[in-house]
Amino acid sequence: MKKEFWKDWKKVTEIEKNAIKSLLEGKKIILENIPKEEIVSIYVKGSFIRREMNKHSDVDTVTILKNSKYLKKLQKLKKNYREKFKPKLEFAGYSLWELKTNRRAGAGKKDRAAPSRMLKHLPHYKLIYGKELDTDKYFKGDDLKIISSTTKFFKTRFVPDYENKKLGFSEISKQVFWLVDNEQRALGKNPPHNWKELTKSIKDKNHIIHDTLKLRLHPTKDKKERAKYISKLKKYLNRLEREYDKHWNNFVFAEESWGKKR
Repeated sequence: MKKEFWKDWKKVTEIEKNAIKSLLEGKKIILENIPKEEIVSIYVKGSFIRREMNKHSDVDTVTILKNSKYLKKLQKLKKNYREKFKPKLEFAGYSLWELKTNRRAGAGKKDRAAPSRMLKHLPHYKLIYGKELDTDKYFKGDDLKIISSTTKFFKTRFVPDYENKKLGFSEISKQVFWLVDNEQRALGKNPPHNWKELTKSIKDKNHIIHDTLKLRLHPTKDKKERAKYISKLKKYLNRLEREYDKHWNNFVFAEESWGKKR
């Protein structure tokens, strides 16, 4: 059995205690429903391992599978069990074929992050079953293309879904952290895998990451405040898109310029 990393934690909160229970149950469900010989590894990621959970947080598992056909089983597990636990359980996963090709298999959930993006963050995940994945054997992608595709996904899916009330405000603000993480990687940096530390590392107080952390720590239902944030997000996305198009081979720009009015 792999080391239960949370046993080293001090002052475990009530929500973390419940998350541990959800995680152990989730692991058991996966192992009981998918042949063990088809499972390469099971990881846990997200706010749980960063110790940044709030009442809206999920417990996110990522299962690496040998065969893409079992991705459908993960979707069924999510449908059947996600809402039965508190915190809720997420049953995500990728097949080895997806990791090698950076393509999403038809059997998997369509709106998953690109396999290459997952591989970029895998060193920060915690292994709870199986063996560590050697990321050097798989396609980790180009940081420039990743920030481009993520920006476009925000503009074509996340923002429209929020405006059409298909995506909650907390969900879209959460995704902004990953967007900024990708931006920092495209700038050649190695950003901290912690929202507070990531925010601290960006000195420009006008950067959207500071607004995002504030809203995550102090949620608001004020429509004007939310509208103001979404407006700033759109400007940030446009800025990213322009800089990406302009600097395909040299995505470097003065970070202090983010705070200027445009």
